Amino acid sequence: MNTKNLFNKIMIALFCGVMILGFVLGLAFFLRPSYSESEKRELTKFPTFTVETFLSGKYTEQISTWFADTFPFREGLISLNDTISSLKGFGSEQFQSGAANLGGNQGSQGNQGSQGNQGSQGGEDVKVETIAGYYITGDTAYEMYYQSKEYSARYAALINSAAQKLDGKAKVYTVVVPLAYAYNDKVLKKTDATDPKAAIDSIYGAITHKNARKVDAYGALGAHKNEYLYFRTDHHWTARGAYYAYTAYAQSAGLTAHPLDYYEKMEFGGFLGTLYSHTKAPALQKNPDTVEAFIPRGTNNLYVYTADGERNKFTGGVVRKDTDTMYAAAASKYNCFLTSDNPLGTKQSYYCSIENPNITDGSAVVLVKESFGNCFAPFLVDHYQYVYVIDYRYYDGDLTQFVTQKGARDVIFLNNITATSAAPRIEEMEDLVN
Repeated sequence: MNTKNLFNKIMIALFCGVMILGFVLGLAFFLRPSYSESEKRELTKFPTFTVETFLSGKYTEQISTWFADTFPFREGLISLNDTISSLKGFGSEQFQSGAANLGGNQGSQGNQGSQGNQGSQGGEDVKVETIAGYYITGDTAYEMYYQSKEYSARYAALINSAAQKLDGKAKVYTVVVPLAYAYNDKVLKKTDATDPKAAIDSIYGAITHKNARKVDAYGALGAHKNEYLYFRTDHHWTARGAYYAYTAYAQSAGLTAHPLDYYEKMEFGGFLGTLYSHTKAPALQKNPDTVEAFIPRGTNNLYVYTADGERNKFTGGVVRKDTDTMYAAAASKYNCFLTSDNPLGTKQSYYCSIENPNITDGSAVVLVKESFGNCFAPFLVDHYQYVYVIDYRYYDGDLTQFVTQKGARDVIFLNNITATSAAPRIEEMEDLVN
């Protein structure tokens, strides 16, 4: 009996010790992460105290959110949970429920060969449950797109508005990029996802202003659909996919596109992107992607201008040649382009600038983009003296004023198709244009 009581006391003491340790670690600011590699996002920051938020109760709510979102060792705990969950395994072909509509490397391609994001197709007799999420077949994952006609109409309207405001100042181009499943007939047939060509046609049909030019990225990529145009483990397109869209833009803009062998090429292997991060599918983990990057000839220098006009040179450049060192984590390889989406790490009136010393005619282009535009930007460098890059998710300035100040002759809106039906993205673009 005494032995049993002693054992119970020891267990209680251990439990209390673990609870106290967890409480102490929970209060340790220096152990709290600020960025999640698995989710590819900035974690919640500790809130700034104001009397208004304190009295309303929002301040304590914000502290609670920060406490939960930045708990020490969260990545390890998430990874452990994913490992346990993955033990149930994936079939040869299925949907994985997840954070759909995220929109976002060549070399060793695993089992991919020359088929790019086509992947293994699985058996024709496999029954698939339609769930808004990710379609996984063989060693390839696909993100699905579901059109919102309301937001598609608003996207077309904001392009018309930009074209009208900039008429006589700059030509406006729109590039809507389909997701990978657009070129896989089996995936298209087995899901209820929106037909991307029909969606793009409807969007382009509603863009009617004479100063708006519609770039056929869908057709340009489709002509090369058996190449490595999309990652298998990530929702983005590859730089090779962006290249073919660039050739379509060049044709529309009256430029002569450079061949791929014009550029210095680099490859960064071992890339496991967002689709792997959200599914932890073993088949994806065993066959990581490789990021292929093409470096412009004119310059690889990248500058970032802050809201107050401060000019910062980013040592990483247009394409980070030190990606394997700087972004060693498997989930971060796509950051080789433009040193990631948001080099300054905060939303303010900043923009990126690439200045080609080999061109002195004052020509300038403004690329308005989300993350799909990161690997598109390098191809513009050898056609303009100035390439200005605005990620509208982190910029709060006025587009017309910016274009006028910079004397830009061309403005490109580049978005993956999901962004044209995503409320936050549409609202951010409307704020920029209107």
